[in-house]
Amino acid sequence: MLNINPNPSDRKMKMYIVILGVILLIAGIGGAAYYGFVPRTRVYGAVGVAVVGIIVAALGAMMKTASVGATTTGQFACAKCGAKFGSEAALNQHTKDKHGM
Repeated sequence: MLNINPNPSDRKMKMYIVILGVILLIAGIGGAAYYGFVPRTRVYGAVGVAVVGIIVAALGAMMKTASVGATTTGQFACAKCGAKFGSEAALNQHTKDKHGM
C-alpha cells in the first residue's frame, strides 16, 4: 500500500529558485554595465553577483521534483490508526504490535 502524493509546490519552489537566479544574473550584469565594465572592485562584485545568479539558476533547474516513483518519508500509513511509517516492514511490525494482526 503505497501512499504516494506528488507535491505540486515542489515545482513552484523549483521555478522560484530559477527565477531568483535569473534576477541575480540580470542585477549583476546591470551593475557591471552601470560601473562601465572597467576593472574595478565594484565591477568585480557585480560580475560575482552575476556568476552566483548563473549558479543558482543552474542548480534550481537541475533540482529534482517529486515524481510518481519517488519515495518519501512516511509513505506507508496504517489503515486502522493512520500512523505513518518509512517502510512496509515498520508498518507490518506496528500492525502486529498495536493492533494484534
